[in-house]
Amino acid sequence: MHLTVTEFRLLCEMADVPGHVLSRRALLERVWDHGYFGDERIVDVHVRRLRTKIEVDPSEPTLLVTVRGLGYRLDPV
Repeated sequence: MHLTVTEFRLLCEMADVPGHVLSRRALLERVWDHGYFGDERIVDVHVRRLRTKIEVDPSEPTLLVTVRGLGYRLDPV
């Protein structure tokens, strides 16, 4: 499976704390190394792209889950 550097770093950060919710801000700080000052929604774009690569059905994610109002969670398999 081919992942971009950002997708790989995003997946690694979430895999470090499986089952825990990480906010967009926390993911920005961990993945983008405090160097990104734009819209936090960039995380959503990368999560969506990552889902297309790791989920069986990206429209119904079971691994990389959105926790409404909080952020994202990587569920253990």
